Amino acid sequence: MRLTTKLIFSFIFLLLASSLLVTHGCGKRSGGCPDSVAPAGSTITAPTIVTVPSTTTSTCAPTLGFTVIGPDGSPSSDTCVEIYSDASIALHTGSSPCSNVAANPQSAIVTRTDGSGNVIVEMLMGPTPAGATHFVEVASGAIANTATTPGAK
Repeated sequence: MRLTTKLIFSFIFLLLASSLLVTHGCGKRSGGCPDSVAPAGSTITAPTIVTVPSTTTSTCAPTLGFTVIGPDGSPSSDTCVEIYSDASIALHTGSSPCSNVAANPQSAIVTRTDGSGNVIVEMLMGPTPAGATHFVEVASGAIANTATTPGAK
């Protein structure tokens, strides 16, 4: 009888867990921004990355500026954004280039735009296979934009 009770409990638990995964998603990308996301019709401008990754050493892209533009065409301040990268990233603090990413490397960040709708990111790329690229993506609500490096040399 105890074994049957345990099996029934386990089955019910699995049903509940799977229903939560179906309704809330597994590996859901968005969710870091609880409020103040960019409204429909907004855009995010991404920089052109000119820093070429090296195949032998680490390379720093010191400041990558993204701007959230509202539907009326003006910069959107205090907007929650999610930042993702396949390289190490950190918010630029205004100190020497790449000092923050060297001290606090991350692959994802949730933050808010400044008073001008900007978010400035530092990116540190390790040795990269020839021709391979790296990216930084900034998303807010349903909008996103990605900056990609040239191929490594």
